[in-house]
Amino acid sequence: MPLDDCCQKTVVTVAPDASVHDVIGLMEGKNVGCVVVTEGKKPVGIITDRDIVIRVVSKNGNTRAVKAKDAMTKNPFCLPGSTGVFDALKQMKGKRFRRIPVTDAKGNLSGIITIDDFTRLLVKELSFISSIIEEQSPGF
Repeated sequence: MPLDDCCQKTVVTVAPDASVHDVIGLMEGKNVGCVVVTEGKKPVGIITDRDIVIRVVSKNGNTRAVKAKDAMTKNPFCLPGSTGVFDALKQMKGKRFRRIPVTDAKGNLSGIITIDDFTRLLVKELSFISSIIEEQSPGF
């Protein structure tokens, strides 16, 4: 199954000049742990709740004065939407990422895949398998 079939299509994004304070507000309002920083439709960075704590708050940074571009991880690792689920999981494990932006053939942001998405997918598949077993088992 390609990532295009299971990634989240709605991605919370900000421009590089957005304040970290605004990023925090978006994270809280949208109940997400990361925001993709974009220029146009291209992902140029990713900023997580952990990035904010380590790169801004722990340094007594003013979240209103610090820009997303100064707190983000630049040039985020992205995967094409055609990448298979198993390959994506191997990349996540190998690179120790919990979230990866997904791009289309032109490199434009088209979604995001998270470890939580894979967990939900696995639970859904296991439930489907369980229902097949239940339907085909003799009643006792």
